[in-house]
Amino acid sequence: MRPARRTKLRIERGGGRGSAVSVGFKRCSSARRATDAAAYVKGSVTQFTVRSSLAEKPGPGRSQAGAQGTQMPQRKCGNTSKTLLAALLALAMTAQQAGAARPAAKPRAAGSFVDPLDTYDTARWVKADGWKNGSPFDNAWRADHVGFGGGQMTLRLDDVADLGEPYSSGEYRTTGFHGYGCYEASFRPAGAAGTVSSFFTFAGPYDNGGNGRHNEIDVEFIGSDTRRVQFNFWTNDDSYASRNEVAVDLGFDAADAAHVYGFKWTATGIRWYVDGALVHEAFDSPANPTPKAGESLHKVMMNLWPVDETAAGWAGTFAWSGAPVTASYDWVRYTAGEACEVGAPPPGGPPPPGNPESMSVRDIALALDARGTQVIARVAIVDGLGNAVAGAGVAGGWSGVISGGDTGRTTDSNGIATFWSARTRTPGSVQFCVTGVSRDGLGYDAGANLETCDSITK
Repeated sequence: MRPARRTKLRIERGGGRGSAVSVGFKRCSSARRATDAAAYVKGSVTQFTVRSSLAEKPGPGRSQAGAQGTQMPQRKCGNTSKTLLAALLALAMTAQQAGAARPAAKPRAAGSFVDPLDTYDTARWVKADGWKNGSPFDNAWRADHVGFGGGQMTLRLDDVADLGEPYSSGEYRTTGFHGYGCYEASFRPAGAAGTVSSFFTFAGPYDNGGNGRHNEIDVEFIGSDTRRVQFNFWTNDDSYASRNEVAVDLGFDAADAAHVYGFKWTATGIRWYVDGALVHEAFDSPANPTPKAGESLHKVMMNLWPVDETAAGWAGTFAWSGAPVTASYDWVRYTAGEACEVGAPPPGGPPPPGNPESMSVRDIALALDARGTQVIARVAIVDGLGNAVAGAGVAGGWSGVISGGDTGRTTDSNGIATFWSARTRTPGSVQFCVTGVSRDGLGYDAGANLETCDSITK
């Protein structure tokens, strides 16, 4: 039997790749009167099939009357084909609309945090590893070039060739996205010509925290002149065409010791600070808008990198001296909300070494459950040496749009106590505060807490 021939139509819908619908339709053949038709929507829509009720052409020794001996009416295949094809076109368009992929939901803004950068916190941060930016960056990113020790994080630039680049270096970024608020870090930049040391926020085409366009707010040091700090911002600027950079004289060499650099980002503009003092500000305007949290939330980032020849006029030429170049970071802090304040005392650490009989809160991390109706609070408890404290009883309370939930939990082997709030669909701010910590043999030093309360918006 000769197989039925198949006719296909392709319906293109505006809106880019992945929007085509293929309609498959089996035409009648002389050997088969039954007409099969099928419409297929490529992608996520389930295939469906429509079949006619026409009888098959009888073969030798077979009556057209069928099992009951009743004569089936003969139909012209051509007319049926047209009818089925029209139906298929309508069905395919319906399936296409029903199966259109929904855009990925944007993540919620992450809450406030303080990180002493004394260890790699995989719940909040990720090290760049195994890729490169390309020009004007003259390096590859490697995770082993981000290190922790001595109570600080160090980014290392060296001559390890990788991915076709002559150098390798380190970059550290948050896994979550952040909105308006105060961003601060205590750090010492590298002092080598041709290098850039930075603390900044960023959103781009590969980040799902915003509109897919380039938005950025910078604190940068050019290694050839570390007596000045450079501030900059980009708003929906994929071509990097805007010229908002400004260099501010510091009155000291930033490469000699760590200082606190930061900025306050609000809907009306950006203010940059050095050691708590306001040194520059940019105001939002229609002609030159500053980034908007409603369009893109940002990741917090720190990196160190050498420029290639295309940026030598800006940052100088990097020449390998035979020894690694480093930038060191003592701590980083984000305070959510436009009512935040920059310049408050830097976050304190745990009690100094030699006092292992005290304990404090190192971190409170808040997150929403998958449905967005419940808040999870993870409280990290450490002793005076910075070691995780297991078996400590932690007491806390909830406030805001959720006021109920766990109020007492015990830390696990990693020193983490996990609290779950009550559930609600009401949007708004939720706060969790630690009210006490207890364990035999250890005293609770609330004054050494890096955080006592944290909040998140749901």
